[in-house]
Amino acid sequence: MSELKIVDTGNELRLLGMDEASKLLGIQKSTLYDMTMRRAIPVVKIGRLNRFKLSDLEAFINQNRQEAQS
Repeated sequence: MSELKIVDTGNELRLLGMDEASKLLGIQKSTLYDMTMRRAIPVVKIGRLNRFKLSDLEAFINQNRQEAQS
């Protein structure tokens, strides 16, 4: 199977907030926050704010992908 490629038509360095990142991953914000605290997912800290690079989220999705068993 091919890897997931998320197309971002905006700026390459666009950072996503907690709301956008959690919606993209299909998880609750509290789960995403917990994952960032455990360093399971890359995060960019801007002061007290957590921001996520789209390319980091894409890589996280692809690294955690599991093939279906037949």
